[in-house]
Order: sequence, then C-alpha cells, then structure tokens
Amino acid sequence: MKNRHVCRLMAWALVVAMPLWFGSCKKGSDDTVTPTTSSVEGSWKISGYKIDPGVDFLGTGQKSTDLLAYFKSLPNGVGNDLVDCLTGTTIIFNSNGKVTGTPGAKCSASTDVNPVEDNSTWKLDGNKLTLTSGTDVTTYDTVISGNTLKLSGKEMEDFDGDGKDETYTITLELTKI
Repeated sequence: MKNRHVCRLMAWALVVAMPLWFGSCKKGSDDTVTPTTSSVEGSWKISGYKIDPGVDFLGTGQKSTDLLAYFKSLPNGVGNDLVDCLTGTTIIFNSNGKVTGTPGAKCSASTDVNPVEDNSTWKLDGNKLTLTSGTDVTTYDTVISGNTLKLSGKEMEDFDGDGKDETYTITLELTKI
C-alpha cells in the first residue's frame, strides 16, 4: 500500500514538473532581427525567388513555389540564362539611399532582364522597404535573418487561367556578400 502512494506521488510530481521542464527548452537560435538601415546597407546576391501559394506553371498538376526552379525548366536554355542573370547580379543598397550594382554575366539581350535599374533609390521605414525607380514605387515587407534579406510583396495575377486575378506573395531572397 505504501508503494502505491509513493508511485502515485511520483507520478503527480512528474505531471506537475513536465510543463516547467518543457517550458524551459529553447527552440534553437532565432537570429531574425528587426531590419535597420545599417543591416540592409551593403552588397547582396539573389539566392531565391519564391511564390506563395504555389502555381502549376507547366500544367503538370505539380504546384511549385520556387520560381528559380521554374525558370530553369524553360526551353532552349533561356531559363538557365535567366537564373544565371538573376543569381549573378550584385545589388548594393548604398548608405545615401541609392541602389546600384552590377548585372550578372548572363543579363543580356537573351534574357532581356536587368535587375538593377539606373537611378533607383531605397528607404526603410520599420520593416517596410520602399524601392523607387522613376515613377515606379514598390514597398516590400522586409525580414533579415543572419546574412539573408527577404523582401516580400503581394501581387495579383491570373496564373491558373480562370479569368480572375488571385493574390500571391512573391519573396525575393538575397544573401549578403
């Protein structure tokens, strides 16, 4: 009988202690920081280009969230050139609010893309980064984690061909160099 009470007491002690025990555990280190002007300033390379929700661009029934992988799948090597152009481009957020950089080697007439536009400017307000190029003004939600800068924005498109625009979140991932 005495053993029963001791076992019951130990079981209750364990039940009471478990929330305290598990509550004290940490889930790895989260190095996400509130973006500041100084954390955005510097040279960056495009390392990812995502879309959420995913889209079945190829009509295969498989939705993809990775736009760089989709671009690579385009025929005649155009997609590879486009990906090489994007990932080879250096984007520099200068301390004077100007955006400069150098296009990747594959940014040419074959891709008709230049991710760095002349006379572009940037401004950070809280976690909102605004890029201005001429009359085009785009504001992105900004997250910095380690050496990764993520710029996300909402877009309206009819990727599924149903005649209605759907809302997508497009995220450009940049790695500090």
